[in-house]
Amino acid sequence: MKFRIVLLGVFIALALPAQTLIANQPNTGHKQPVSTGQQTVTGCVDEQGEYYVMREAQSSQLVSLQGPGTDDDSYFARFLGHEVRVTGVKSSETMKVTRIEQVSDMCKAAK
Repeated sequence: MKFRIVLLGVFIALALPAQTLIANQPNTGHKQPVSTGQQTVTGCVDEQGEYYVMREAQSSQLVSLQGPGTDDDSYFARFLGHEVRVTGVKSSETMKVTRIEQVSDMCKAAK
């Protein structure tokens, strides 16, 4: 029983300074950005075989697109041939898209 009381006391003693530090942080009204590993990229949506891809506007790199669900066809089909801005987690040559928005009805001419 004494051990539990001592352990509880140690826990409270350690938790109070941490709570004080959090409470004393200045509130500027701005949310601090959370690093989620997500990137936002602009490019043109195209099809290669059964897959949807995007040619990045900046680098001309071809990136394979993965939607958030299992039906990529309904997710990307309406953006085919359009310039879009996608947000998601990019690894190598694939981007797991969490958000997509149209930038233009038509893709810009390739350079």
